[in-house]
Amino acid sequence: MKTLLVIPCYYESERLPKFLPGLCEQLAESELPVEVLLVDDGSSKQEQKALSHFNQKLQEKYPFLRSPLLLENNLGKGGAVRAGWDLGEGLDTLAFVDADGAAPAEETVRFLDHVQQRSDSSQMYIATRESGAGRKLERKLSRKIVAWVFNRLIRLCYNIQVSDTQCGLKAVPASFFEANRDSLVQAGYAFDLELLLAAEQHGLSIETLPIDWKEIPGSSTNAKHALAFVKQILFREI
Repeated sequence: MKTLLVIPCYYESERLPKFLPGLCEQLAESELPVEVLLVDDGSSKQEQKALSHFNQKLQEKYPFLRSPLLLENNLGKGGAVRAGWDLGEGLDTLAFVDADGAAPAEETVRFLDHVQQRSDSSQMYIATRESGAGRKLERKLSRKIVAWVFNRLIRLCYNIQVSDTQCGLKAVPASFFEANRDSLVQAGYAFDLELLLAAEQHGLSIETLPIDWKEIPGSSTNAKHALAFVKQILFREI
């Protein structure tokens, strides 16, 4: 099963170099059939130029790293991931991982290897952050509280029995995405939840895999985005 791993980027010139080289090295050692695509989500021309230069240097060593997709306008994380997945024609699995490296390179590859070993086109795979599942979880107390509130609201309003819908590492069958592409519209926090709901409605089973996870400074999300997501959950706008 061939996989396209999309990494959505928005002004990630500082954090990405700490994550991508290690990820490429781990993928090369694993020999997994994975292609990697950076999608810059409408950053400045200078930022996109730097991203392209950085990507080109890594491509010389890792040919499975595609040339980056540079979006003219900011579409949000969901829009960036979908734009990347649109280029996954002919592949079996579509995945994404956040550019900050919160899901470490070795854990991202472990997740992709798990998906590869399962080789099941009827499942969606979700990495989860669970401190009680034998994995390492480094997170500020405030973020733990926010995550707990989100998860409780989602379970209450949507009856989803998944411990963590928002972790930035997921994989879906390409056939599922192709069939549901036009109905997926969310760009922010709600992107992950919308994807999960669509997968369930499509008849996919959901498999979770706890991973090590470490909070990385520099997130572009804020309280305004979080409150907008809470509103969407409460009023079932997703």
